[in-house]
Amino acid sequence: MEKLLDQIAKTQTGVKVAVVAGVVVVLTALNYFIVSATFGAPISEIEQKITRTNAEQKRLSADLAYKTGIANDLNRFRRERELLEQQLNEALAELPEQKKIEDILDQFQDRAQKAGLEIVSIEPKAQEPKDFYAKLPIQMEVAGNFHEIATFFDSLGRLRRIVNVSGIQMQNPKDVSGRVVVSGKFVATAFMFIEPKSATAPKKK
Repeated sequence: MEKLLDQIAKTQTGVKVAVVAGVVVVLTALNYFIVSATFGAPISEIEQKITRTNAEQKRLSADLAYKTGIANDLNRFRRERELLEQQLNEALAELPEQKKIEDILDQFQDRAQKAGLEIVSIEPKAQEPKDFYAKLPIQMEVAGNFHEIATFFDSLGRLRRIVNVSGIQMQNPKDVSGRVVVSGKFVATAFMFIEPKSATAPKKK
């Protein structure tokens, strides 16, 4: 080895440069093959895999953001649906889907008694259907003073369902133990929701 180094030292500068360049080339080639053998693929393939991995990661991140947005919108739609259902239930309480005339009469009688009125008569009339609702008129006659009748009307306005009072008549005032009692006649109209009438189906031949 020492003789080889002495011979290289005695050679000309150009030859020395050539020898060094050759050694560098050999070492570079050996490094390339060592790296290839270590990682199982050339460096160019590894770079391609890294590029593909980065692209896949970006795609997955974008897909995750998109699906997260959909999930957030779904939660928002669910909350809006729950709110609409609550509003619908509140509206149906004011405009029930069923007649339930017995419940209406019970409520009227209860409110009249609490106001101090005597119910002379209470008579439901025929239902009056409209586009999407129906009127339920109830003819009533009560006996009491003006304050008691006004209190009864106010209590009807506080019911959850819609009730209109019309055709009010105050007649036959008389003194009863120091109280001015009148006969109050009126129509208390409740309402109910009905399904819209569908178009008439064509007749079969």
